[in-house]
This record gives sequence, structure tokens and C-alpha cells, in this order.
Amino acid sequence: MYTIKDIAKLANVSQSTVSKALNDRHDVSLKTKTKILKIAEKYNFSRHNISKLNVKTMTENIGVVFCREGRPLSGNPFYSRILEGIEGELILNNYNLVLHLLQERQNGSIPKMIRDKKVDGIILIGIMSQNFKNILKNIEIPVMHIDPAAEDTLFNKVTIDNERGAFLAIQHLISKGHKEIAFVSGELKRSSFSCRFNGFKNAMKLHNLPIKEKYVKAEGIEKGYEQVNQLLDLKKRPTAIFFANDTNALYGYKAIYDKGLSIPGDISVVGFDDISMAKYSSPPLSTVRVYKEEIGSVAVRNLLPLIKKDHPPTLHILVPTKFIERESVKDITKHKE
Repeated sequence: MYTIKDIAKLANVSQSTVSKALNDRHDVSLKTKTKILKIAEKYNFSRHNISKLNVKTMTENIGVVFCREGRPLSGNPFYSRILEGIEGELILNNYNLVLHLLQERQNGSIPKMIRDKKVDGIILIGIMSQNFKNILKNIEIPVMHIDPAAEDTLFNKVTIDNERGAFLAIQHLISKGHKEIAFVSGELKRSSFSCRFNGFKNAMKLHNLPIKEKYVKAEGIEKGYEQVNQLLDLKKRPTAIFFANDTNALYGYKAIYDKGLSIPGDISVVGFDDISMAKYSSPPLSTVRVYKEEIGSVAVRNLLPLIKKDHPPTLHILVPTKFIERESVKDITKHKE
């Protein structure tokens, strides 16, 4: 007995296109639809065979579940750009985006779009509770998790090369003569910040530079102002600060200026993410570029084959980073007396 997969192979089209043609969808060309229907007729295949063959009807929808983490999506310069990448790639592949905003991490209920099987696959963005992930794992639906908080193996995932990016940032500071380098970050229990801390430590160790406990501040994503004030109040303050995310770096800018100090004259600053505001800050922020739209695009490009069962069961895609030099770092090798 012939299946949709067989018809797709004979017609040299996707199973999704066959399903659309058999259901008389308008987004298939007349030429392609006629070709598919002729093949289906030749092999005695009709739309009524679909249920008999237990073939799932594709919805052409992809669900995106985003955890707010206390901030609206529109106010998050990192994840909003990732969403743009997801949306753009879905449009290219004739899929629709269905967005669900989780109100809090502890939310253990499954979104209605998943319960009612209104989506063919799911992309998770942000921190999800373990309970939520365990429930979702028991539902037979392909999942891609972008930038997961923990190094778990529950789902296919897309992550940033955080460690390498941080290593490059510290290498840059060291090349400019800095040895007293501070690290400011969100909480290290989050995988991305932990990896960036590892990159920081590896670069320091490579150059036999001490990692001073008083120079390490990892208290929150938006606590850069308070953390920098603590560093500036030290008897011997650092000559440079590496921020594990640009939002903290911009808060750090204000703290430095409020102390009457200058960037990079008194303190050099490097960030991570390359959000849009980084190049417009004063001075423009040297930072590690994360290809945010590409992350979203990569998630979609790898989710669609999972839906069609053309991929191995578990994937981990690592998206590279690039150091962007601007004007926030002072070359102190040129200012030695």
C-alpha cells in the first residue's frame, strides 16, 4: 500500500506538499497539485487513505514557547532578535509562528497549542522549569531548545559558543596590557554564564594571571550597576571589567560615570552579546558578537527535518561567536611610563 511518503518520493516533493495537494490547499501550484493527484490516482491513493495509514496531518505551524523571566519579550534585546530569526526562517519555509509566553519559570501547564496538537514542533526560548521540561518530554513532539539554562540532554538544542567568545574577549584585554581584570555576570548556575566564566578563567590561566575572588561578581543579569560600584570601591580596583552580557555592561557604564571616572581612560570595558545599543553607547562598546538571528534561523532549519524524521534523535548545534573591537578598551602598553 502506498503512503504519503511514497507519493512524495515519486513526485520529488516534500510530504508536506503532498498533504497540501491532497487537501486542496491554495499554497500549492496547480502544476504541482496536478502532478501529485495523477500519481495518487495511478497508485489508487486517496485522501481517505491518510487516516487508515495513521499519517499525521501537518498543521504547518511551529510553536515558540518563551519564558518572560520578569521582562517582556519586546524589552529583551537578545531574545527579540532571536525571535526575528525564527520568524524569518519560518516564512521562507511556508510555516506559521504560534507564540506562547510563559508567565513564570514554575509554570507546569502545557500550552493549549501543544495539548490540542495545533503545532508540528516546538522551539523553547529562555529558562524553563524542570517540571515543565519533564512534562513536555513525555509528549511526542519535536523540540529545539535555544540557549537552555542547564546542560541537560532532554531536548535537541542550539547553544552559543560562550566559552570561546569569553576567551577571545579576555585575550583582547590581555593583549592591551591588562592584568587586573574583573568578571561581572548573571548567576553562574545558568549554563551560558558558567561557560563564559570558564572562558574567562582559561584565558587568565593561559597567561598565568591570578583570578582574584574579589574581582568576580556574579549576582544577576541586571545588577551591573551595584556590582561595578563594589569593584570601584575596592582599595585596588581592576583596570578592566569583562561583562558576561551587554545589558550589565551598560549599567556598568553608568556606575563608572557616576563615580566621576572615564571609559576607557580609567576603566576598560568589554561586553558579550553585541546588542544594538552596544555600538551606540559612549564610547562604543567592545563586545562579543552573538549571531542572534542566525540562532533562531538555525533552530528552525534543524527542527523541520526532525518533524519529518530526517535527523538523528538528538542534536546539539553550537553557533560561533566573534569579538568586535570598538573604543571601550584602553591600550595600557602604550601608556607605561
